[in-house]
Amino acid sequence: MRRAALAALVLATAFGAGARRAEAIPAFAMQTGLQCDACHTSLRATTELGESYLRNDLRLPNLGIGGKPIVALRGQLAYTSEPDPTGLPKAIVDEVEFFMAARVNHEVSVAGQFYVTDGGVPGSTREAWVQYESPGSFAGAPVRATVGSITLPLPVDPETFRQTNQHYAVWDQTVGANPFAFIDPRNAASLGLGNPVRGPSATLVAAQGHDPHSGLPATGTDRMLQAQEAVGGVVLSAYEYAGHRELGPIGDDFQRRAVGLNVYRGRLAVETLLQTGWDTSPNGDGVGIASSGGFAQVRYQLPHATFALVRYDGVNDTGGNFSRSLVVGATHLLTRGLRLGLEDVIQHGGRTTHTLNATLGFGISNTRQGSGAY
Repeated sequence: MRRAALAALVLATAFGAGARRAEAIPAFAMQTGLQCDACHTSLRATTELGESYLRNDLRLPNLGIGGKPIVALRGQLAYTSEPDPTGLPKAIVDEVEFFMAARVNHEVSVAGQFYVTDGGVPGSTREAWVQYESPGSFAGAPVRATVGSITLPLPVDPETFRQTNQHYAVWDQTVGANPFAFIDPRNAASLGLGNPVRGPSATLVAAQGHDPHSGLPATGTDRMLQAQEAVGGVVLSAYEYAGHRELGPIGDDFQRRAVGLNVYRGRLAVETLLQTGWDTSPNGDGVGIASSGGFAQVRYQLPHATFALVRYDGVNDTGGNFSRSLVVGATHLLTRGLRLGLEDVIQHGGRTTHTLNATLGFGISNTRQGSGAY
């Protein structure tokens, strides 16, 4: 997979060398945690906020009203037809979070995302970081350095781009007793090189070898390399993550490798990912376990601020864990800061189940345009 991914990136780089203009891809949302409708009326047409982002060299400026930092309070109420194994009621206040982002000066930005409630229980910090961008980061010298609690540079953010109540299975996946999962934030330092909107780029991450709420001590430094090529609304990416966990008499050295292909055209977004993994001793007994997983999803913007979504998820490992699911749903922006979502989750595992999820997302922010709430 590594050779295939590198070969694909080389080909994409060669093809992208002649590209003049990039289509809209979700780079700003990855920086700020704001959903795409804060800057776009469709997957391409921009709002005033999006135009301001373009005028500021695709940087993280103070885009709140009056040039102030962005501040948002957002969350969602959720109902699910499937009983919760921990005993939570079917209807809950699922999420409440506070978000802020500000530019200290032309090169330095800060951002934070803090969950008051997450999944119906008390939450924690998702992001809190400081970032340096070299002048002309997206058009000239391509350097971005970030330190703090960060989310990992994945092809699709596990929270920002989910648009469903159902998580991406591959980024919730754990193997054996190893608690590592991509959805968790990391105390880390990252170095980004290149233009994430157009052309080739790469990100190096050095993360603390620790998993939140696991109870395990920190063990060394995890390493991640992510590379991508973005050209004409097509984003080809690959990553490798490696680390070590002390899980018993024999420690576990693990790695995860993946390739992703995302396509953004007008009102259509197609996002796919395939990941493989290997753990040398995830149960501390010296027995290795291979794993795999991925997803394919299609999002389409219908008239009247409605998005339809279909996603197929799957995970598997040689320890006997197997799961497949199909999500069919839609979200509708009722008004600024108020969104309704409905979906059916068809789960295939030990048995086949249908789960109805309904969510009412809410939020307020000081952004000039767009909901700024999700």
